[in-house]
Amino acid sequence: MTHPTWQLDLEKGALILTPCPGTKEADLDASLAQLKEQGVEAIVTALDDSELASKDVSALGEKTRALGMQWFQIEIEDDCAPGAEFAAKWQAATTTLHNVVDNGGKVAMHCMGGSGRTGLLAAHLLLEKGWDLDKIIQEVQALRPGAFTKPVQVDYILAVAAQ
Repeated sequence: MTHPTWQLDLEKGALILTPCPGTKEADLDASLAQLKEQGVEAIVTALDDSELASKDVSALGEKTRALGMQWFQIEIEDDCAPGAEFAAKWQAATTTLHNVVDNGGKVAMHCMGGSGRTGLLAAHLLLEKGWDLDKIIQEVQALRPGAFTKPVQVDYILAVAAQ
């Protein structure tokens, strides 16, 4: 069994949009091994510790690092817009994430199902890459139709794009 992923190619490198590793057909170890084989060098998790624990994948960060990938936990509450804590954590991670894709690597981004919060993570990186927001929404929704469907999240990313 394989873990479901959707790839969004950039000029160099790519984003991998995915549900939480270890919560679909493949277990955590198999999911992470598959992501590594696909060229993923960093994983960004939008879930908090209690959400990871609820799916028995609390070891996600530890196992990601054990495989030589970088791990960033940048929590976004489900169906909500990110707050100040998100902004601080994103700022701390963004240089590394850009370095990965700029060098041809892949960054995997996930929430629980791989749509709503995952779309916000992808939009942040793509806006920083200079992509137009309309193009971002179109490209991400082509892969994950559930992205950018919550008004609060749409309002949030519009505000980010306007900065």
